[in-house]
Amino acid sequence: MDNLRALYAQLSYQVALYREQLRIIKEETDRINLSSLELANAIKAVEGMKEDKVLIPIGGGAFVKGKVEDIHILVPVGAQYLIEMNREEAEEELKSRMEATNKAVVRLSDEFNKILAKLEEVSKQLKEVEAKLAIDEKVEENLKEDYI
Repeated sequence: MDNLRALYAQLSYQVALYREQLRIIKEETDRINLSSLELANAIKAVEGMKEDKVLIPIGGGAFVKGKVEDIHILVPVGAQYLIEMNREEAEEELKSRMEATNKAVVRLSDEFNKILAKLEEVSKQLKEVEAKLAIDEKVEENLKEDYI
């Protein structure tokens, strides 16, 4: 019976661990999906840019009318550094990032499914051990009653 209790404790720990891993992967997937949406919006904006009149947001819902004379885009490259690129270069860089983001989502989804399968397997084992423990406890109660 002590072996069953130890196994029960181990399986319970594994279930908690797998659930936490799934939570973390879901949060990361949500973060990456948000990043993907931002990239898609940036790509649309870059593709639609022309040397023309634009509205420039200045905060508080206010805009300034302006005219774009030269299209150069500042693209973040990490560690808060920006590189100035022409429209075509910026579009290419953003599309490359979008592809990398999509690959990351696929990898995370695969990992999520693997952990979910492990969780289901361990949960099944945990239920079996719980049932055995319940039976063993009932048997012990009956034995005590028989000798009292």
